[in-house]
Amino acid sequence: MILPPALRPGDVVRVIAPASPFDPEPFERGLEVLSRRLGLEPRMRDDVAARWRYLAGDDARRITEWREAVADPEARAIFCARGGYGAMRLLPAIDPAPLLARPKLLLGFSDITALHAQLNRAGLATVHGPGVTQLSRLPEEALVHLDALLRRSASPAGAGLAGGATVRAGRATGPLLGGSLTLLSHLAGTPYAPRLAGAILLLEDVGEKPYRLDRYLTHLALTGALRELAGVAIGQLTGCDDANAHGADVVRDAVLALGVPAIEGVPCGHEDANFAVPLGARATLVAPAPGESGAPRLVFDGWAEGRGVA
Repeated sequence: MILPPALRPGDVVRVIAPASPFDPEPFERGLEVLSRRLGLEPRMRDDVAARWRYLAGDDARRITEWREAVADPEARAIFCARGGYGAMRLLPAIDPAPLLARPKLLLGFSDITALHAQLNRAGLATVHGPGVTQLSRLPEEALVHLDALLRRSASPAGAGLAGGATVRAGRATGPLLGGSLTLLSHLAGTPYAPRLAGAILLLEDVGEKPYRLDRYLTHLALTGALRELAGVAIGQLTGCDDANAHGADVVRDAVLALGVPAIEGVPCGHEDANFAVPLGARATLVAPAPGESGAPRLVFDGWAEGRGVA
């Protein structure tokens, strides 16, 4: 697994909109966070705010934007404006080879899970974290964590993230993969689905009713994708309850049945406190049993040490 170089103050980053269009006000505030707080120089196309139906411009505009961002010799990272829907439409037109030859860091979440999955499968580590429109809403602790992760500092990035509770006790090490449960289910059976054997699977989602979460997890299980997992980290399941069930209960029951070490309450996903995590790089999941000391946690040992996954 190839880890992109750490970002440094003054680095140019390309900002793209590969999925849904965005509202201008939070986007502008996010650009200010990029430049003033993170010390980066955002660069984007004049038509980044394009709208076509429910997409940020048609497929041709968005794939051209992607290719220009990848080819920009000065840019060291690609930051996505937001998620929504549309990134998976671009997958057949994306060639990971240029990013493997000259790695750049990709940052985004939600629908951007599709891009993470394709690049992780090709051998490039990426960062599941806030889009530009979410940056101004991050609490200070999450922003400090993001800055450390982008710069690959040993601390706090290397310390990883604490979860809320153990689902199944144990310890597992492997590449951290995943993101939006919806996208992972929709990618199953395609050439772009992540290879999850031996991996720690990160799951999060927003606005999905409990029966839909059940459907997605059942679909993944029926494809065999969950058969050889090393562990599971459950992130935020925002707005996923209804009058009959809690989304967290549905996901917890399905994960418990997998028989692997698992934790829940990892603070990444669709809430304002969306802490960034590296995808593709080696991580260790620690799920303490009752009576054992320490919090449930993910440790990003491969990322902080600058080493990839064998």
